[in-house]
Amino acid sequence: MKRLTIIIFLGIFAWGFANVQTAQAQTGEELVNVCTKLVDDATYLKDYTVKLGAAAPGEDPPSQKKSLMLRKGTHYRFIICSSRDHPGRGILKVYSSSKLLVSNYVPATGKIFRSVDFKCQRTGPYHMWVEFEDGKEGLAVVILSFVKKL
Repeated sequence: MKRLTIIIFLGIFAWGFANVQTAQAQTGEELVNVCTKLVDDATYLKDYTVKLGAAAPGEDPPSQKKSLMLRKGTHYRFIICSSRDHPGRGILKVYSSSKLLVSNYVPATGKIFRSVDFKCQRTGPYHMWVEFEDGKEGLAVVILSFVKKL
């Protein structure tokens, strides 16, 4: 009977500990809420959540592509927020066809910015790629916002 009581107590303790850890974890939805607060002087348009595993040694970093339509003569802002629960910091790249137009990452310095502005010169499809620094596992949210008409 004593052994059963100890097992039940340990089970309840482990369950409680697991729930505390889960409650402190940052979900994609929580990340959207945090990131949306950074929109400030712009208007929220859409959010994109990206979760990727780590790259295997010698492999290219995994990435995720999202396609979007942007309008000529519009000033957009991309804000990217990375989860504190994962080691990877999000890197955003926006392409038209195969031409890189804007990124929050500067390879020469290794600096990653939280936001980047884009002044659209042509209406059409654009492709947003998100990966994580050094191919690490990561969870990030990208907020697309409208700043102003040009």
